[in-house]
Amino acid sequence: MSYKIVDNFLEKEAFEYLQNLIVSSNDNDKDFPWKIITEVASKSYEESYNPKIEKQLWNWYAVHPIYNTLPESPYFDDVLNIFQNKWSVKSLIRIKINFYPYTTEVKEHAKHKDYEFSHYGAVFSLNTCDGFTRMSNGDKVDSVANRIVFFDPSEYHNSSTTSNAKGRYNINFNYF
Repeated sequence: MSYKIVDNFLEKEAFEYLQNLIVSSNDNDKDFPWKIITEVASKSYEESYNPKIEKQLWNWYAVHPIYNTLPESPYFDDVLNIFQNKWSVKSLIRIKINFYPYTTEVKEHAKHKDYEFSHYGAVFSLNTCDGFTRMSNGDKVDSVANRIVFFDPSEYHNSSTTSNAKGRYNINFNYF
């Protein structure tokens, strides 16, 4: 799997806006809406599926859908304005914000493909922590604030929790 990492992807002002909106909102008891997903990538990669792991209390995450064929969030325009023209996108498939919770040790989620068809993807990190995205070749891309990784999300990959922050926050893009 080939992938490309770009550090300091956004200008400082744009990045701080996103951090204040999403990450700091949880620290300051502001209302940023999240939907709880009770299993991360369950049964998506039959070779690694283990029901004992999939049903663990740590195997959940929260998501804020921004775009899925149509805008789904009041923050769609904000996110689009910050990221549009940063790289070539012919058509959006999905944008979502993910929150993976703190665990006492980093836990890896099951491998998955975002979609079965060929397309492009990117994961943008909103905070630095010891969580990561593992690529299909086994490489780990660390969660570093203002880092983006471009890759083929139709290949198997997986996410993780974090053990040194309240949570791992990122924005996931799928596009043509």
